[in-house]
Amino acid sequence: MQSDSSPDRPIDGPASPNVNTLWARVFVDELARCGLRDVCISPGSRSAPLVFQFAAHPDITDHSIIDERSAAFFALGMARASGRPVALLCTSGTAGANYFPAICEAAQDNIPLLVLTGDRPPEDHECGAQQVMKQAGMYGEHVRWHHQTAQPEAATHKLAYLRSLACRALHRCRFPQPGPVHIDMPFRKPLEPVQVVAGHPDHVSESAMKDAAAVVGGRPDRVPWVRIQAPKGLPEEGAIISLTEALDSSRRPLIVAGADQAGTGYRHALSALAEQAAIPVFAEPASGLRHWKERGSGIIGAGDLIAGSDLYAREGMPDLVIRTGSAPLTWSMQKLLGDCRDARHLAVSAGSTLVDPEHVVHEQLIADPAALFDAARRRVVPPDGARRAWLHAHREAERRAVAALDNRLAESPEFSAPRMWHALGALLPDGCGLYFSSSMLVRHLDTFMCAHSRDLDVHFNRGLNGIDGVVSTACGIALGRARGAPDTPSPTALVIGDVALRHDATALLLALEMRLDLIVIVVDNDGGEIFEYLPSAGFGEVHRKHFATSGATPVARAVPRAIDVLEPNDWADFERLVSDGIFAGGLQLIRFPTSRRLDHRLRGELVDHVRRRIDEAAGPDQVSPSRKT
Repeated sequence: MQSDSSPDRPIDGPASPNVNTLWARVFVDELARCGLRDVCISPGSRSAPLVFQFAAHPDITDHSIIDERSAAFFALGMARASGRPVALLCTSGTAGANYFPAICEAAQDNIPLLVLTGDRPPEDHECGAQQVMKQAGMYGEHVRWHHQTAQPEAATHKLAYLRSLACRALHRCRFPQPGPVHIDMPFRKPLEPVQVVAGHPDHVSESAMKDAAAVVGGRPDRVPWVRIQAPKGLPEEGAIISLTEALDSSRRPLIVAGADQAGTGYRHALSALAEQAAIPVFAEPASGLRHWKERGSGIIGAGDLIAGSDLYAREGMPDLVIRTGSAPLTWSMQKLLGDCRDARHLAVSAGSTLVDPEHVVHEQLIADPAALFDAARRRVVPPDGARRAWLHAHREAERRAVAALDNRLAESPEFSAPRMWHALGALLPDGCGLYFSSSMLVRHLDTFMCAHSRDLDVHFNRGLNGIDGVVSTACGIALGRARGAPDTPSPTALVIGDVALRHDATALLLALEMRLDLIVIVVDNDGGEIFEYLPSAGFGEVHRKHFATSGATPVARAVPRAIDVLEPNDWADFERLVSDGIFAGGLQLIRFPTSRRLDHRLRGELVDHVRRRIDEAAGPDQVSPSRKT
């Protein structure tokens, strides 16, 4: 029989239909007190106690997403855009296994996710019961913490444990290093908020509720049960001295700012330090520094083009390299770091993970990057003329690179990925979000979409370079951005390849159902372009079928029928479709046709042309006879 005490009854009511309902109410209430605001729920029975309470809680928005894999990437996108933990909830069995790719990405890229899996009770395990597998610890080292809860009880100390657990779980999503946390929660039947008779093992008596009233109601004024004060991460004196002394003794310093979810939090301090100390900063697209109104004169948005030029043959190699964020995107930047083995390398990070695939870092400075850069700025000696000339050489190289790209691409009438990215940089409005898939798209973006004096909110799942879940992640980002600025138009653009779209095309329905402002540009080059750069390209049919995967279902037939696919006729038409799509809002999908072989050839020609123009800055007599590639 359905209980008179409905799921949306206040938490401090005098009775509860059954112990599962009480257990779930207390847990969800404490999560809300700790700041959880969104949960992505996939259907299933064993998670039902939590589903009813999430659906009823006024401070938490529950999103229904049928496919667990899509739900996990959607939550990843929301958490990436908002910087706040987002919860996932699914039933027992293989449902939680579908979360695994997104959990791995979140762990690699420091994205806070709270993963909740409903589970069968202990007596159902290891006895052949259906829909049962070992879920506790199922994500291994890819979560920051995992815990399997005790069986639900109405005892005071058990409910206090549950509130404490909720506080600790959300804290571990954020500190000491953001990432996913897994809580496995076993439940016995009944799973719904139905009344059980007195004497039933799951009955909650009025006396039990009275004894546990202080815990059931939670702390006064809706404060968390356990308030955890996280360390500020202020830099130690040794870290400040190391950074300051390295800068003061360097003649040719270089900062490489890789993609960083937290980059916008320290970009002012980093830009101010670079400005004061005359340091060029190679800013990658998702560093938070490249597409930014307030970027200082030291922020260089053409690092890939400069890194492969002869600038360093003329000016000398960097003698100090300071790194933030993820490893570089492009091969030229990776090679430059490897070539700078004789330089001193410092890695600055808020967490303990050392990003150093070249194994050249001498010292890792673990601290709040903003505080460390600000402290160093106050101490560094003013730069001399040589340092200013070093910065000027980089700025001049960037100026020449941008001018060369502008001129050469204007002469290129064919549809191509390089020109598309170059054009898109001028088309996206201030405040627009930009998300893109991996492989060659991200490399073209880094090379051809140089810095712009507009605020673009740039994201991508670079952590493990997967192309799965891209559309789902973009939908989560679009919703997260819209929720963060509800009174301001905040469109999001997704640029995705045709292969990545086929991985996740059904997630486009999420954008329709949720009425998201998302413009999707599908770069359709009939397969995976990056394989044109790899040895497999010389193996004919096997390369086409199993690596490039060309000749698959056309994009227009791969997307759900409810979505119109727009196709431009020429460059003016492309620019109109993008501008009109952003202005119109809602879901817009543009197929941008190109050839991966054309993009491969054009990229090589453009990069070579631009680097020649950079090298012309010193005159023909000063150019190194051996060009760096």
